[in-house]
Amino acid sequence: MIKPSFLLLVLSIVFYQLTFAKTIKVSNQAQLAEANKSAVAGDMIVLQNGTWKDCDLLLTCSGTAAKPIVVKAEVAGKVIITGKSNLRIGGNYIIVSGLEFINGNAAEGDVWQFKAGNTVANNCRVTNCIISDFSNLKRLDENYWVALYGHHNRVDHCTFNNKKNIGVLMAVILDDDRSRENSHNIDSNVFAGRTPLASNGGEIIRVGVSQHCTFYSNTVIRDNVFNNCDGEAEIISIKSCGNIIRNNVFQECQGSLSLRHGNNNTVEGNTFLGNGKEGTGGVRIINEGNWVVNNLFYECRGVNFRSPLAIMNGVFNSPAFRYLPVRDAVVANNTFINCTSFSLCEGSDTERTVSPKNVYFFNNVFLNKKDTTLYEVFDNIDSIYFYNNIANKTLKQLLTKGFTKQALNIAQLKTTPLAIATKSNPQLDSIKQMALKKLAYGLPKTVGFTRWAAFNAAQKNAYKGKGYKAENMGKCTAYPPNDTTINCTDVAAIEAAIKINKQKISIVLTGTNYHFTSPIETASTLHLYANHKQTITFSSAAQMPAVFIIKAGSFILIDSLKIDGKGVQANSLFLTDTTGNSNHYTFSINNCEFSNFNTSNGCKHLFNASKYVVADNINFKNCFFNNNNCNLFYLNNETDNKGYYSVEAMLVGYCQFTNNNGNILSLYRGGNDESTMGPKLRFNFNKIINCNNNGDLIKLTGVQQSYFTNNSFTNSNKGKTIISYADKVRAFHQQSNNQLNNSGSIEANKFVVVRK
Repeated sequence: MIKPSFLLLVLSIVFYQLTFAKTIKVSNQAQLAEANKSAVAGDMIVLQNGTWKDCDLLLTCSGTAAKPIVVKAEVAGKVIITGKSNLRIGGNYIIVSGLEFINGNAAEGDVWQFKAGNTVANNCRVTNCIISDFSNLKRLDENYWVALYGHHNRVDHCTFNNKKNIGVLMAVILDDDRSRENSHNIDSNVFAGRTPLASNGGEIIRVGVSQHCTFYSNTVIRDNVFNNCDGEAEIISIKSCGNIIRNNVFQECQGSLSLRHGNNNTVEGNTFLGNGKEGTGGVRIINEGNWVVNNLFYECRGVNFRSPLAIMNGVFNSPAFRYLPVRDAVVANNTFINCTSFSLCEGSDTERTVSPKNVYFFNNVFLNKKDTTLYEVFDNIDSIYFYNNIANKTLKQLLTKGFTKQALNIAQLKTTPLAIATKSNPQLDSIKQMALKKLAYGLPKTVGFTRWAAFNAAQKNAYKGKGYKAENMGKCTAYPPNDTTINCTDVAAIEAAIKINKQKISIVLTGTNYHFTSPIETASTLHLYANHKQTITFSSAAQMPAVFIIKAGSFILIDSLKIDGKGVQANSLFLTDTTGNSNHYTFSINNCEFSNFNTSNGCKHLFNASKYVVADNINFKNCFFNNNNCNLFYLNNETDNKGYYSVEAMLVGYCQFTNNNGNILSLYRGGNDESTMGPKLRFNFNKIINCNNNGDLIKLTGVQQSYFTNNSFTNSNKGKTIISYADKVRAFHQQSNNQLNNSGSIEANKFVVVRK
């Protein structure tokens, strides 16, 4: 029986909340700090519309489940947080809503942190907010955009766009018992536009770290959209136990959902829309008791770690940070449409020697009219049990027992689910019992994916109704050259033009002699060209680092120049940004001629890529390089051996190299990291005539993909090496239709494929 005194106390509290809960309007950080101190359960703190710059938004107040404290924008989207700013939550039952963090960076540490000092947040929520272009200025200055500590916190209906510096976008931290078995919810968000990072550390969500992989997190990641999240091999990296990844859409993401460490995780009801994009993956399975059920993989074209499905080999007596063997996994009722081969015993090598055990693979459907191979096997699959899997009849590969072939089409799969033909799986009953606890929908009573309405909605518009401010999403693309054109007869005119037009400019070189006394820093968007075909002479003062310094974040197009560099004493003609900036750049040279650059004058490199700054694309097309005595394309400075590199994709095409002494191309990616797709090199339809170097003419170290096609080498590097490859991890190199005439040799390795 409830005592009258206790009932009176409860009624008094309710009356107080209803009567005295207040709205506190604040217009600056100091007022917010005071409001935070005075706020009680049920209060609402309203941030005035406008731009809030250089703010540490600290919330340590506490509400209750019935009466949370709400901290909100006066109008959602009208409170702009910029400059050096961050949000720290160290209270209980706080709801933050309607804030936009745009075009700034964290004052220190993380942008949003569910922790203040040593106090973690519990039962707090951030909703209907945005973080966009809020990257640290230096690429290797690592941080999180969201760090989740504590218990029962939620991030929902938010948009996250264009993180460029190293570091996971959203991390669930399991440092101590206050943050384990946390039951966080990450739902209904949009994660968009993360370009390849050119290193590890570009995940979108990570739950735990390797040293905490045996702890349960119980985090739920559901109903989110991941759009063009290309940072690295792992879109979501699970490194803990008991997590659920359900009903998400992965649209054209160059990576996979990786069950990297930890046990008993569930991947259910997700849609992977590769749409034919290179490198789009699905799910990678490692460790014990992980389930992948009722997912759709549509035109996913990744390979190896990015395969539509990769069941990994493990390491014997593996330390936590490597690869524990796969055990007791369930892969059921998934549908794969026009996907590349899935991988069994993926990663098998001299270290990863332990094949999967007790993997139950049943009721999956494979419809593929693009490829001839359904799966690749790299080790022993005797303990992977296949039952009632169906593939289309036209598939040529001879399949193992447990697969049958029949006529399939997409319309049929959507409208007429395939019946289960056999009940011969001896483990089915026990798996069904476990499914009652693990799955939201249970095991389907038919074969393959069942949630076609969700697929149709995702295919039509993966953004609709998800996240905040959908118009801000999409790929991050460079600006095209501007129409503003300035004629420059000398260097002073170039300097003046760029000083006035720092963002976008086209410069026409109308003179014939240009003497540089200090480096020219490029505009953000620069088109540099000449209207005449006369040779332009470049000269420079000594001890300059470069004639042109290519700023991070810039888009540079150089076209139709014929340059004699015999007077250049600068170390390089082109040098990339030396600040380690997180912005990527694009650099293209078309229809140009470069002659007489000489290391004896001080010019060591024609193009020199500095450490830590990354190009999305570097292109040299239809160019001539004559009588140069220096290195031409030098991208060899990332020597930390941590998997960093200077360019994601590089093209050298339809160029002619004549009478050059020095390295034509040196491209370096060191270490044994396996998380990136690049660097990718295409060296096609080039003529190399009478070119020599003391070492290798072209040297590739750790390049992930290279294609040498239809090149001719004549009287070049005789008795030495034309092309050399050095690889510590798996790579793909293709040589086709190249001619060596009285020239050196190609030093191939096991990753080089020669095709006629």
